[in-house]
Amino acid sequence: MKLILIVIGLALSAVVAHAQSVILPDVFTVTGIASNDTLNVRQAPSGTSADIGDLAANERIEVIALSDDGKWGEFIWQERNGWIAMRFLTPSPLPHLPDSEMPMGLSCSGTEPVWTAFILPDQTFEFTDRSDSSLETQSRPITQSTTAIGMQPYSFAFTAGEFTGVLDRAECSDGMSDRTYGWQLRVINPSSNGLQLRSGCCQAVTN
Repeated sequence: MKLILIVIGLALSAVVAHAQSVILPDVFTVTGIASNDTLNVRQAPSGTSADIGDLAANERIEVIALSDDGKWGEFIWQERNGWIAMRFLTPSPLPHLPDSEMPMGLSCSGTEPVWTAFILPDQTFEFTDRSDSSLETQSRPITQSTTAIGMQPYSFAFTAGEFTGVLDRAECSDGMSDRTYGWQLRVINPSSNGLQLRSGCCQAVTN
């Protein structure tokens, strides 16, 4: 019995060490459960915490933070955040822009005024000003990207046509829900009134 416990303890330690070596936020796939089974989403990082939902096998989620012991991952769940056991997750990293470690496949938005943006896997930046229905979505190729000096791999900058973006791995709130995001995006672009600077939150597109 003691030997079994030691083996289990070593296995859990390996899982925790691996989880802590992953730079978050990033995407993971639910593994280690039967195809007809589900994985409980917890309200807090504990197996005794309230069950607030379920994830199916092979479902992909973006983990934004770990619990202090590294055994639980925090992610956006509906209109709030939930926690999932890391031992059932396998990394499925987002693709990166070739000139930097900046990830692609992010959906971003901001308020006051309302806007949305996408950093797409085909190296395209799409921006929509939702506060003006007369304006169309602007789609621009990302022509340059870089990782911030001395801040690798937590802060990135890119240019896409007239847009300049700064993307940070940082806790972010949309101010409208109980969600906590793991990415902050600041977008600068010229307008008839001069330069416009917007700030919002992003999450990985996992479906």
